[in-house]
This record gives sequence, C-alpha cells and structure tokens, in this order.
Amino acid sequence: MKNLLVLCLVVLVLFLVTPSVNAEAAGCITLDFTQFTDQLEIATQLEKPSYGIATLKSEEPTEFRAMNIRVVKVEDDTEITCFELNETFFGDTSIPLDSGTYKVYTQLAGDDTVLEYNNNSEGYVVTSESQIVIPMVYSPSEGYILDVSWRIENSEKYIPILAVADDWATYADINNIYVYDHNNGDSLVASTNWDEPQTIDRSNIPFFYLFNINKTLFAQVDCAISLRIKFDLHWSPDNWEGPLNVRIAQDDIPKVIDWYCGDTHLHTNYTSNVYEYGAPIYATRASNNAMGLDWMIVTDHSFDLYPAKWAIETADCDAHSDGFFRILQGKEVSCYLPGTEPFPSLYQYNHLLVYGADFIPGGEWEDGTGSDYTPAEAIAIANSQGGVTYFAYPFYDDPFRDPWRAEEYNLSFTGLQIWNYGSDRPTHLPDGLAKWSELLLRGRHVYVEGGTDAHGDFNTVAGKVKTYVYVPGYSQCSLPPRAEILDALRNGNSVMTDGPVVIFDINGAMVGNNVSVTKGTNASLHILWNSTPEFCYIHNIVVKSGVINGTAENIFRMIQPSAIGKNALCDEYELTVSPNESCYYRVEAYANTTNGKEYRCYTNPVWVDVLAGSTPSVVVFDTGESGKPYPSIAGTHKGTIIPSQNITVSKLYTYPCTGTGGHTKSIKLYENSTSIANGTWTGYPADYITITPSVTLFTGHTYNYTIVTGSYPQILHAASKEVTGGTITCSSFVDANGRTYSNGIPAIRLAE
Repeated sequence: MKNLLVLCLVVLVLFLVTPSVNAEAAGCITLDFTQFTDQLEIATQLEKPSYGIATLKSEEPTEFRAMNIRVVKVEDDTEITCFELNETFFGDTSIPLDSGTYKVYTQLAGDDTVLEYNNNSEGYVVTSESQIVIPMVYSPSEGYILDVSWRIENSEKYIPILAVADDWATYADINNIYVYDHNNGDSLVASTNWDEPQTIDRSNIPFFYLFNINKTLFAQVDCAISLRIKFDLHWSPDNWEGPLNVRIAQDDIPKVIDWYCGDTHLHTNYTSNVYEYGAPIYATRASNNAMGLDWMIVTDHSFDLYPAKWAIETADCDAHSDGFFRILQGKEVSCYLPGTEPFPSLYQYNHLLVYGADFIPGGEWEDGTGSDYTPAEAIAIANSQGGVTYFAYPFYDDPFRDPWRAEEYNLSFTGLQIWNYGSDRPTHLPDGLAKWSELLLRGRHVYVEGGTDAHGDFNTVAGKVKTYVYVPGYSQCSLPPRAEILDALRNGNSVMTDGPVVIFDINGAMVGNNVSVTKGTNASLHILWNSTPEFCYIHNIVVKSGVINGTAENIFRMIQPSAIGKNALCDEYELTVSPNESCYYRVEAYANTTNGKEYRCYTNPVWVDVLAGSTPSVVVFDTGESGKPYPSIAGTHKGTIIPSQNITVSKLYTYPCTGTGGHTKSIKLYENSTSIANGTWTGYPADYITITPSVTLFTGHTYNYTIVTGSYPQILHAASKEVTGGTITCSSFVDANGRTYSNGIPAIRLAE
C-alpha cells in the first residue's frame, strides 16, 4: 500500500513538473536505487576514517533522508530544469522526457554534496527509443571534501583551496577538479586541466590536491567569497562540494613587534587511523599562513607513527619550513593510566604534547597498538632529551581518555594546553584556568598555551586559537629559528588568544620571566594591547596577582581602555606595583562584539622576587643602554677599556634586551696580556656578577677584556665609543653561530 501511494505521488509530480511530452515521441530515464540502498547499508556498518575532528560512531541506525532529484536539459551549454522531486522512498523512479541531452542532480537532505550524473560528461541522450537506466549511488559526505581557510589575510594574494578524494566505495578515477565562484552564478574560476585521469586506488587514498588561486578572481559579497568545487569522475557521478564561505579580512590579524603567532597542536595526514586523518603538511602550512600564522607545530598521534614514518615526517617538516613560515615537529603521545583498565590490559589514556624530542612511541588499545609509557615515564623521557611537554586538553573525558589525575600535576612538565579549540567543552577552559592558578599559587612555574587540535578543518577549526611567542630580533620576512620558538614555549614567553593580543612586562621583564624588586620600592607594570575591528574593541583588561603559597588569586586592577581615555583597539598603559612578598602577575583581556561574541587573551605570568633592601653599588664605568640593541645574539666580545680616571672594579652588570634574560656568563680582564681579574655568572636573578680580585684600573691605561654573553644582551653596534668613565672598543665579536663582527660592544656597567 505504501509503495502504491509513493507511486501515485511520483506520477502526480511528473504531471505537474514535466513539460508536455508526446507519448509516441517520449523516451525514458529510470533512476535505479538498488545499488544506493546496498551501499547505504554497508556504510552504516563500516568504521571509516573521518577528515577533521573525529566523533564517536553513533549506535543509532542511519535513517533514510529525503533526496532532492533534479533533471536538467542541456541546450547550448545552458541547463534548464525540467523535473524536480524530493524523494523519501528509494525505489525505481521512471521519468519520461522529450528528445534531447540530459543530466541528473541528486542531493541528500542536510548534506552539501551534490551528485551530477552526466554519462562521463557526455550527457544522457534521450530519443523516442530510449530506455536509459541510471544506477544511483550513495556517496557519504566524507567521500569528497572541499576545505578552504575560513579567513584570508588582507595582505595575502592567494587563497589555498584543498580538494580531498576519499571514495572508499568505488575508488573512482578523477578526470579533473573544477573551482567555481558561487557568488557569481557558479562561474568557473580554475581547474586542474590534467591530460589523463588521476588513478585512484588503495595506494593513494585519500587523494589531495591544493589550488592556490588569486582572491581577486572571485566576487566578494559583504567582504566574503563563496566557492564550490566539482570532482569530475571517470564513469561515476561527479561530486559537487560546497559552497564554503571565506572571509576576506580588511585588516591583518593583530601583531606586536617581536611576537609571532602559531598553532601548538594540529594534525596532518601522518595521523591516519580508523577514526580520523588530516591534511598534508604543505596544505596545512599554506592555509595557516594565509590566515596570518607564522608557525605551527605538527603533533600527529604517536600511535599513528613509528621510527621510519617519523623520519619521513621530519623531512617533510624541514622541506616546508623557511624564513616566511616555520614548521616544528612534535607529537601527541598516548600515555596509559594504570588502574583504569575496564578489562585486563585495556587502559584509559591521556595525551601529552611533546616538542623538541625524539620519537616517543605510544598507542591505544582501541587502535590495536597498546601504549608504551605512563605519563611519568613519557615526561621523563622527553625531559632527558631536552623536550618541552604540555598536557593536552587536561580535562577532556571520553570512553578512551581520562582527565589528567591529581598526582600527574606533580610531575616535571612544562605547561598545560588548556585552550583546545577543536574538542574542548565550554567548561574546559575555566577548569583549566582554575587548575593553573592552583599550581601557580603553589610556586610552580608552569605555563599555558592554546591550540586548535585541527585535523585539516581549515574552514571550521584551524587558526581560531593561537599562541603568540616572544622572540626579539627578527622580522616577518625572517622569522625566528624553530629552536628559539621552542625556547619561548619552554620558558613561557607566550600568550594565548582567539583574537586580540595583550602583553605586559614588569621593569622590562617580559611574560614568563622573573624580575627582582627590592622590598619597599615600586615597579612599573607596562601593558600593551592590539586588536582590529574583526576581533573587536577591548572592553576590559584584568590584571591578576597571586602571592606564592597564598590561597587565591586577587584582581589587582581592572582597566577599561575607553574609560581612561585609551584607544580600545591599540594602546598601552602603565601601572605601579609595590609587592611586599614574592608573587606573580598575569593579565586577561576581553573584547566583545555587538552580537555577544567574545574574544579573549590570556598571558603567562611575570614572577616577582621581593628582596631585602641593600646598599647599591657605585657605578664607575657605564656604556649606557643601546639605542638600537637588535640584532642581539649571545657570543664572545673582545676589545679594550681605557679609563678616564682611576676606577676600582668589583662587579659587572649587563643590560638585557627588554623582557629577556640577557646577561654576561664570564668576564676576563687583562693588562699587557696578563690576567688581572675575572668573574663568572652564578645564575638568575643576580643583577651583577662578582669580579675577583677587586682591581683598580688606572687613568689612560689600556685593558683588554673578554666577555662571554648569554641570552639576549644589549649590543652597541659600534667599533669604539666614549662612555661614562672612559672609552670602550671592539676588536672582535664572534656570535653563537660563529659569525665574526668588528662592531659589537657589550652594553655593560662596571661598579665597585
């Protein structure tokens, strides 16, 4: 009875929408759904990798969804709709048609995939004798994918567009891939123009192709483009994907000099398992770069890697990393949690992000691999190799993974990735901030970072949360080396944000660093912020403080830029702090849109060591600070000092670049090639190093010095300079990379 009703409905629709057809002249196209229903049943039973963030497979059976069916007649490259139906019962559907050339389009409700049946681009030629049968196919949305950056920088010329073919059911060869401008009537913009079809089989699936297309070729509507792509398949229905929208930014993302933004947690196609995979490194770089990022860390799953594959990924990262975009290699290590097994050997896990270390294996039982190390063991291995370790989404919980446990927060890790855009639930960030605050109050120097956990996901996830690192002395055209980005994450010289950038320093000590303040004296807390209209005006900046071994953080000051006459997009402000006991300060900032969207930024702390008062040293020889200290780099300085009066020297101070730990590691003083005094650095937070024995340098005498510096000391870029107390010259400066200069005088003070 149901089939009869459906048949009646089809006949009625055909009568209403089909042009008048002469019964004797009519041909017929029949849509055969036998293959479709078989493939649908198989698809509901198979576990298949998913491009993008994986979700657990639903236990509910897949329901038949309505399908839109549209038949068009092709005349002089123009398509005229002659039949349309929303089908809910997938049985054979016969459609009488006039003589001509036809195509059929189908689209399942809730899916942006449109299948184009076109007889391998020839069209179906209908005559009065035609009885054409077209087998309908079920093409799940994961089979053919369009991915494109959700925004493009104003300064970027090209839009990277990624086409992915993952048709596990048919392995259909691809004739060509076409890109269309949806804002301009789906007009053709670009295509692959291959001479021969691309063969698709088990060896190269998923198949990736990256377009880089000039953004001016697309029409913009409300500062956005909209695009579709078509996979022209060989003897299989063509797949239309999209439309996807791309914001064409009016401003580049917020930037601050010496700060560089990146993603600390993302996956590529080296992650490939029964649940998920990602995009190739070259495509991931192109998309993140177009969105305004400067660097990224590839953190593929340890259970998807093995030593040989790790080596190949290392070479891939190296090949696509350069001075315009840096790619670091890390990994997401699965660590098993003893005591959590529901059955013997079936443990729960948590995930540890490891940067700057060798390959560390670690599997999960649901992937058939099994884990190698507990969190304590994995962290110990990473630390022994000089690695950096961050807990990944420490409060995440699912049938396979547990939140990090209380005892694990006592381990010697670097920090917490408490902002994980791809998979965090709304409570995870507040929970992470509370745990971080608890650790800071206990005196732990641990840091926070943000990442996306993107698996491709260029249009939805990638680039939404960023970590900015402070690495002075470089530029957007010559980015910091990967090792220095890694050191910034190691030392917490970073902030995390999904929009505005807010940084601060205390007496020049940048976030992540320590500063010493004498008890009873004031210190300057200097805040700088930068945003754009895209990421909103900053309405509130909160300075928080915590006393070491205290019970709770305090709000030290709340600042509303507009209320104090400051520019809410880009400005700076200075506060005075007078701590009486050792503590830390950190900053949070909030920017709101008119529709309620909120963007946020969280800085790492500056720790303040409060010292007892002491009698200051008497300065006797002072070069002063460098007006232009950069480029700055550690190295060995040699030259001469000629005092303008007798001076007694027992201490040396080195001017650091702002926010760094620039210092002198050692000094040696000579007269006539005879060593007369020396001194060695004893570590932070000492301001001066002691020179022994205390020595008198006489007026007009020439004394040779050898000064070895560390971190980022200020440098006077001159061969000779008249300074307070005499003259200082440079005979040679050999930097940490072995390059030699003749104009590198260290910025120093000598004191009694």
